[in-house]
Parts: sequence; C-alpha cells; structure tokens
Amino acid sequence: MEGLSDIFANEMWSAYLEISILMLSSFLIGYLASLQLNNGRHKKTIKKLRKELDERQNEAAKDIEVLYTEIEPKIIETIESRTRSSQQAPPPAPPAPVVVNTPTPETTETKQFRTQQEVAAKASATYQKALEKKELNFDNFGYASASDKDDLTQISGVGPYIEQKLNEIGIYTYDQISRFNWEDIQTVTEMIDFFPGRMERDNWVGQAERLKNY
Repeated sequence: MEGLSDIFANEMWSAYLEISILMLSSFLIGYLASLQLNNGRHKKTIKKLRKELDERQNEAAKDIEVLYTEIEPKIIETIESRTRSSQQAPPPAPPAPVVVNTPTPETTETKQFRTQQEVAAKASATYQKALEKKELNFDNFGYASASDKDDLTQISGVGPYIEQKLNEIGIYTYDQISRFNWEDIQTVTEMIDFFPGRMERDNWVGQAERLKNY
C-alpha cells in the first residue's frame, strides 16, 4: 500500500508540474502577443500623427505664399508713393541777401528716395519688356471678355490681386484655365509675376475643370 501511495503521489506531483508549466507558457504567449499588438497600434498612431503634421506644414507653406501675393501690391504702392513724394518740388526759398554758389549737399533721405525711384523704374521696365516678349496662345485655350468673367478666387492659390492680374492679360474664365498646357502655364506665370511651379502644385487646371462643370 505504501508503494502505491508513493507512486500516486509522484504522479500527482508530475501532473501539477505539467499544469504549472502550461499555465506559465500560456501567460508568456499572451503577454508577448499583447506587446506585439500594442506595438502595432503605436506604430499606426505615430504614422497618422506624422501624416497630419506633414499636411499642416504644407497648408502653412501655401498660406504664406498666398499672403505674400496679397501684400505685394501694397509694398509696390508704398514705394511708388514715396517716389512721387520725392518728385514733388520743394517750396521756393526766400531770396537771400547774398548769393552763394556752393552746391547743396544731397541729404540721406533724398538719396534713399532717388535709389527707390531708380529701382522701381528699373523693375517696371524689366516687367514691361517681359510682357512684350511673351505672347499668350489664345488659340489653344480660347478667348474671353469681362462679360464672361468667373470668380477665379474659387481656385485655391488665387487671391483678388492674382485674379486682377489674370484679367489684365485676358484670362477670365474657368474654361480658359482648364485648357492650359505646360507652355501656357509657364507664360502666364511669368506675365503675372507668380511663383514658378505654384500653378502645377495647386493643380489650377484640374480645379478649373471641376469648377466649370459644377
């Protein structure tokens, strides 16, 4: 009987040991699986956050470019205003008892105005020459007039100032812009003094195509 009891006790001990090993193995497998699952979730979250950050950075860059195109005319207007002020003749000086032929030295402010005037004149001449050299291919994208005018500011990247420049060179409608080819885009970019490559990045042609069919 004692021998049987010993055998039975040994078998029970072996069974408990096997059960303990199985439970430990199950715990380890579950723990490792949960770690792997959480790892995957964290990677997806990080990837999503990076994508959102990139999109916001791109939007911020576009907003800065649009803002610059809007304030550019104000800068030009300020320069021209100062130039006109410098061209106005000063009031006549009262007659002096003694005429002195010593030349009056040029003041720093006068020099600055003269420099601004020269820069503005040079920039204007350069721009006019560029316009004379460039010709739009209206036979490709069609003619339009002010009576056909669409609201071009509905195109992302076009503000009121850029719309005015487009109208000045004969671009009024979504249909015209939707027919632009690569050469038309380069010519218009130079004629309105726009950011090179901006039309392609904002996909003006695709936007105009959707707007004209809306």
